[in-house]
Amino acid sequence: MTDRWRELYDTEYPRLLRALLAIGGDPDAAEDAAQEAFVRAHRAGLDSLDRPGAWLLVVGTRELLRNRRRRRTEDEKWAERGSTSSLSGPDTVADRADLLAALRQLPERQRAVVVARYVYGLTYDEIGRHFEIKSGTVGATLHQAIERLRQLQIAGHLARGAMR
Repeated sequence: MTDRWRELYDTEYPRLLRALLAIGGDPDAAEDAAQEAFVRAHRAGLDSLDRPGAWLLVVGTRELLRNRRRRRTEDEKWAERGSTSSLSGPDTVADRADLLAALRQLPERQRAVVVARYVYGLTYDEIGRHFEIKSGTVGATLHQAIERLRQLQIAGHLARGAMR
């Protein structure tokens, strides 16, 4: 790391983290957003940033809020799903087995992208770099995979319900 990057990181990271924590209230989410902001700053290049501290705050805040919306949407979907079915111990095990079976039915690239995102927590950009695809393609691939998983999960629940 160059001296300029080290100086920027040492100066701005603690300040950015405090700001994001004040905005979001979640230490883990604030740290994730701060790290993503620095990754994006590194990609953009230090010379292209007029006011790096402000740029980092804007990017970090957008990331924090985007992730919060995404999590809220996912939580609402899971809450709706949970309210329509009575989950007991065996159903939870069956759900996990259904999910693993559904993952195996996805095309290889979709399966790899889903695991990279939701098991390893990689960002779209990281996944794109590792799998040599564009980050937009990562988003599209995830969307297709999740839609397919939803279809397979619903089919699994219907089949289990018919067997009772």
